[in-house]
Amino acid sequence: MVFVPLYSNLTHMKHVPYSLLLGMSIFLFSCKNETKSEQPEIKIAPVVSQLIDLGEIEEVSFKTKGALKVFHYYIKLKNSLVNTDAVLAAKASLMLKDVITSIDSQESTITVLEQISISSDIQEQREKFVIVTAIVEKLLENSVAKGSFFKQYCPMAFNNTGAYWLSNSKEIRNPYFGSKMLKCGRVDKEIN
Repeated sequence: MVFVPLYSNLTHMKHVPYSLLLGMSIFLFSCKNETKSEQPEIKIAPVVSQLIDLGEIEEVSFKTKGALKVFHYYIKLKNSLVNTDAVLAAKASLMLKDVITSIDSQESTITVLEQISISSDIQEQREKFVIVTAIVEKLLENSVAKGSFFKQYCPMAFNNTGAYWLSNSKEIRNPYFGSKMLKCGRVDKEIN
């Protein structure tokens, strides 16, 4: 057993209320600051649409800048449909319309591209894309300077009536079904 002199405990007892008061004020002060601290910022991750791999792109060049631009914007439109993105399809159709208008001012061509551009219905855009494909194919006849592109066909499109599209890849990426039946189709013709 340890013996502590009584006078020593009494000396410390005088300081106990001060020590308690000091400890309580530190505790309250630190708690008060904690409530004033800012709440952590909540960040929401941006929505990233899953883009479909469009396959290995083949090199192709054209005899005119007009033909190159037509093919470029046509492929943008096709890829938007593959990715089932009606907004991008509308934008690409406007760009394609501007380019085609400078080359071929047929009213039917302009009308079809305008219909795609104002539609937010991907199925309607896909239906009009069949007409656009036929127009672009005629515009690009005998325009390839080097390389090639591909005419592809899906027999199941539009309730098994079938539909064509043009592509800069041998790999099938179906614009009429998108991710539902991405690889449904075949290469019908290589155009060079």
